[in-house]
Amino acid sequence: MIRQQATSDPRLRPRARREQRNFAIGVLAAGAGYLAAAFLISEPEGGYAAVGPRAFPIGIGIALVAVSAWIAFRGHEVAVTSATEASPVPADWRAAAPSVFLFLAYIVLLETVGYLLTTTAFVALAARLLGSRRWRRDLLAAFVVAVTVYALFSLLLGLRLPPGLVGGP
Repeated sequence: MIRQQATSDPRLRPRARREQRNFAIGVLAAGAGYLAAAFLISEPEGGYAAVGPRAFPIGIGIALVAVSAWIAFRGHEVAVTSATEASPVPADWRAAAPSVFLFLAYIVLLETVGYLLTTTAFVALAARLLGSRRWRRDLLAAFVVAVTVYALFSLLLGLRLPPGLVGGP
């Protein structure tokens, strides 16, 4: 009850807007940096592929920049509206640090362990960090996601993902 009264306090509106703006700036900086790095990816000479190696990273960078604009211009209305109507759900930052370390481990292990095993483990463990308590379902879903993405990249786009321990040329 006390929490509800504190969040409906109009004095907290500027704070919510400031937090939303800072978050949008952070997403914009990440998106701009990602987009700049995506343009540094070299394209093979004489290639005839319609989709080159930088198409997806550029698309992701553009999406990040667009999301930051949405957060900056539209997102703050949602934050202010939710602060006046009901108490917002507090962020659970306990999952943030382990998620960052999990992602860094994924990057480090991807080349040596391979895409299928690393991605399956990453998705299943990320689901666990986000609150899931059903290991079998998480492992099955993670495996399906990893195999589907692997098939799309290999068969549709003709790109090789790291085989690692699974084998392959």
